[in-house]
Amino acid sequence: MKSSVPQLAAFGGRPLFPQPLHVGQPVITDHELLLSDLDRVLRSGQLTNHGPQVRAFEEAVCGVAGTRHCIALCNATTALQVAARALQLTGEVIMPSFTFIATAHAMEWIGLTPVFADVDPLTHTLDPDSVAACVTPRTSAILPVHLWGHVCDPADLTQIATRHGLRLLFDASHAFGCRRAGTPAGGLGDAEVFSFHATKFVHSVEGGAIVTNSDALAERCRRLRGFGITGLQEVSDIGTNGKMHELSAATGLRSIAAMPELLRRNHENRAVYAEWISAVPGLKLLPRPSAVDTNAQYVVAVVDEDQFGLSRDQLVAILRSEGVFVRSYFTPGCHRAVPYADAPPDRHMRVPLPVTEQLLRSVMQFPTGRSVAPADIERIGALLQSICASSGEIRRRLATGFGRIVWHPADPARPRDNALREAG
Repeated sequence: MKSSVPQLAAFGGRPLFPQPLHVGQPVITDHELLLSDLDRVLRSGQLTNHGPQVRAFEEAVCGVAGTRHCIALCNATTALQVAARALQLTGEVIMPSFTFIATAHAMEWIGLTPVFADVDPLTHTLDPDSVAACVTPRTSAILPVHLWGHVCDPADLTQIATRHGLRLLFDASHAFGCRRAGTPAGGLGDAEVFSFHATKFVHSVEGGAIVTNSDALAERCRRLRGFGITGLQEVSDIGTNGKMHELSAATGLRSIAAMPELLRRNHENRAVYAEWISAVPGLKLLPRPSAVDTNAQYVVAVVDEDQFGLSRDQLVAILRSEGVFVRSYFTPGCHRAVPYADAPPDRHMRVPLPVTEQLLRSVMQFPTGRSVAPADIERIGALLQSICASSGEIRRRLATGFGRIVWHPADPARPRDNALREAG
C-alpha cells in the first residue's frame, strides 16, 4: 500500500489499478446464454416492430415495477419525450438541476422550458417547498428524479400537482428495482420512465421504458413511439421512431434475470465501502433513506474539505490517477450548463439553489458492481486513509505547482489544461 506522497500515481508513482475500475461498468452476467438468445433473435427473422422479445421484456418490467403497462423505447431520453407529448405538456416543467443533463435536454428539445428547483440535502431528490415556489401559470408538470435510487416521497409533490392542476412525471432512470415503503418505483404520478442504458443496474445496452397504470396514456404512448401509425393505412398522431429492437430486449431480459445476483453484489460492495469510509475523516457515505430500498447501483460519498484536507475535485483527480475512476456527478449542474446558463434571466431559474450548489462541490461516486470485488474496495479504503493522512503535503505540492497531476493513461477525462475537475 502507498505510504508516502511520491508513491501516489498523481505525482509519478505507479497506478494502484493499471486496469481501471469504473462507475457504471456494463455487466453481462453470462455471455454464452446471451449469445444464444441473440442468435435465436437473428434467426427468427423479426428484429424490430414490437416483436416477441420486446413484448416479453415489457411484461418483465411490469412485473418488477408493479404496473399494468410498460412501453419499451430505444432510450430513456426518447421515453421522457414521448411521455411528455402523450401527457400534452406545454410551457414550463419543474425539475431538479441536480440531475443528468438529459432530463433537462429531453424537455427543451421538444419545446418545453425546464425550470430548476432545489433538492433535499439528505435524499438529493426534489424539495417540495422549492417546487411550490417555482409554479407559475405557464407550469404544466413536475418532473422529479429518483436520484441514486432514492424513490421520491410522493405525498407533497402530488399535493402540489393536484392543487395547481399539474401532471406528475417521474424520471426513474436510477430506480429500477427500488422501493419506497415496500412499493416499487413505477406506479407513481401519471407515469415513470426507466433507463436501461448500458451503465444502469439493469440494461438492454441502450433502452428505456415508460410505465403507467393509465390505460389511455399507455395507448397514446404506444402510438407515439411508432410514428403515430395505427393501421396499415392509418396515422392518428405526430409520432416518432422510438421503438426498442429485439436484440436490446433480449439483452434486457437476460439482465432482469440476473437481478438477484446483481443486487447481492451491489449491497455487499456498499457494506464494505461503508466500513472503510467511516474510518476516513471528512468522508461520509450518503445514508439510505429509512423508507427506501435501493438497488445500490451508486455508492455516493460527500467530501468535507475542511476535515478531509482536500477538495472533492482534488480527491477525484488523485483517485482517477490511481485507476479508481470515481465521478463527480452532476457538475456543473444543469442550471450552469449551456444553453440554460446563457438564457435570459428567470427563464430557468426562479429560486436559489443552495443545496444543489453545495452538492455540486462535495458529492462523488465510487466504482461498484459485478466488476468490483470486495478486495478492490479494501485497497481503495486503505488508499483513502493514506491520502487523507497526507492531505497537508498534497495541498502544498499542488499549491506550489511542484505536483502537477499525472493522469491515468486510460482516463478519457484527462483535461487539456490539467485542471483538477472532472466534468461528471
